[in-house]
Amino acid sequence: MGYATADDILARYPNRDLVQLSNEDPAATTVNAAALEQALSDAAAEIDGYLEGRFALPLAQPPAVLNRLACDIAMYRLQSLRPLHDLADARKRYEDAIAFLLEAAKGTVTLGLSAASQEPPSAPGASAIEGPQRLFDRDKLKGF
Repeated sequence: MGYATADDILARYPNRDLVQLSNEDPAATTVNAAALEQALSDAAAEIDGYLEGRFALPLAQPPAVLNRLACDIAMYRLQSLRPLHDLADARKRYEDAIAFLLEAAKGTVTLGLSAASQEPPSAPGASAIEGPQRLFDRDKLKGF
């Protein structure tokens, strides 16, 4: 199951950019739907790779944040296929998306509330790990 559709990415990015990035032919005037769908499918698979250890997939109601992340990852993937384009902005959005997914996988950020005002269910076997109280913290180590 994907987190974003072609319409979602078309709403977020200029059509002219998507036409350029999704076509081999520089004279093309329409978005190559197959290339766009492939990039979105790859983005969804990458997102699932980060979330599957913590959440039961597929998510019944994917949070809106995953829609944006899927669009950013798909756009990066499309741009990386075109070496003549500047990748700096797309790379930054991609790195931000991955950083968010890593934090979600660790449980330090949430994906948003479900209809029942709770996080999506955890994956089978996933549990929070509790450890002993810390012996040292910032205050105890102040000055060292």
